[in-house]
Amino acid sequence: MKEHAEAVSCIILAGGEGKRVAGSDKGLLDYQGKPLIEHVISTVKKQVNDIVISANRNLNTYKKYSDCVISDSASDYHGPLAGIAACLPHCRQQQVLVVACDMPALPGDLVKRLEQNKSAHAISIASIGKHHQMALLVDKNQSTIIQQRLDDKKLSLIQWVESVSHVSVNFDERADAFLNLNHLPEIRNKRS
Repeated sequence: MKEHAEAVSCIILAGGEGKRVAGSDKGLLDYQGKPLIEHVISTVKKQVNDIVISANRNLNTYKKYSDCVISDSASDYHGPLAGIAACLPHCRQQQVLVVACDMPALPGDLVKRLEQNKSAHAISIASIGKHHQMALLVDKNQSTIIQQRLDDKKLSLIQWVESVSHVSVNFDERADAFLNLNHLPEIRNKRS
């Protein structure tokens, strides 16, 4: 699976409500002839040792892609932090790559670059300009801190990242690799 030394798990976040895509399950939307999640998996599987999918519906469909499909513990949607919190205990490795299911062009050296810059930080996150991307390498031991934030109704992923020791890894030269398809017209227009 993976082509470098450090063992890494991956969480693919596919558990959203799909508000921006008319309620559709974004990870399963067709993009260039296959579901968005297949594009993500084809890139990350060469960089990680195991894949956990965060999904709150269509669980049997997602099980085609991973034997570990986990739903949020709460029945109402609390965003990406809830998905991460639910999935971290199921990750086999201490270092965990977290990516969104709607980023079909992720770089093939994503984990390597995040690892090289992580050092003693709890999180290494991809950035374009001054904007964090939904692609980060996190210590599995962050699960307690994440759960506390959820309990306190602090649901913002970026605020959590900025509340702990983190490093931003600049990917300005690869900005297109972090294209994330949030709206149906974007997905339809980029299918060819």
